[in-house]
Amino acid sequence: MSRICLDLNVLRTFVAGVDLGSFAKAADRVGRSQSAVSSQLSKLNALAGKPVVRKAGRGLALTEAGEVTLSYARRLLDLNDEAVMAIQDAKLQGWVRFGLPQDFAENWLPEALGNFARAHLGVRVEVVAGRNAELLPRVGAGSLDLALAWGEPDGPHADRVAELPMVWIGPAKGAPLWDVGEAVPVIALDAPCRFRSAGTSALGAAGISWRLAFSSGSLSGSWAAVAAVHRYVPMEWIR
Repeated sequence: MSRICLDLNVLRTFVAGVDLGSFAKAADRVGRSQSAVSSQLSKLNALAGKPVVRKAGRGLALTEAGEVTLSYARRLLDLNDEAVMAIQDAKLQGWVRFGLPQDFAENWLPEALGNFARAHLGVRVEVVAGRNAELLPRVGAGSLDLALAWGEPDGPHADRVAELPMVWIGPAKGAPLWDVGEAVPVIALDAPCRFRSAGTSALGAAGISWRLAFSSGSLSGSWAAVAAVHRYVPMEWIR
């Protein structure tokens, strides 16, 4: 029996579709037509012997086969990209100063830096974890070479790399931690903060009174405050 080779282009489209929540958006990301993306998805379904995604309301959800496929697809693509960088830029040397939000520094950064270091032994990376108000001025001043930031791309050299949902973090079940009619206690980062502004604006639009219960300049401080109060899970954004 001949071995089956996975098509990395198909896997890249599949991962893009899952990350963006839409295969129409994935078509733009990978530079293919929507019909070509549909053909790739059909090819992946045929390879798996069953659908890898299913309809869930207006969106899509992974099937059990899709969850397995996604896990392996990410690993294969990461290894492929690492190998290509190592081959093409084996002699790359220098210093890169990179800024990113604290949100990604906690979980995403260690693995990403490890992969980059293995592929570019001659490159040293200086990382600054902070907020937009700190990172973007430093890019403009030249003390950072590039930065990952929240919000719409601004400027000729800015590019959107992903879209993530904005959600509330609140009590999962049972009675709320405040009495009905009282102002909702809010934990937020210090101003200026896009999430804080969006949240308080949404509360105001919904006619819900609120009070600032805890404010911190660091993400770890906010998480500590949340953990100290209750066990929390994401809730729907107030519309």
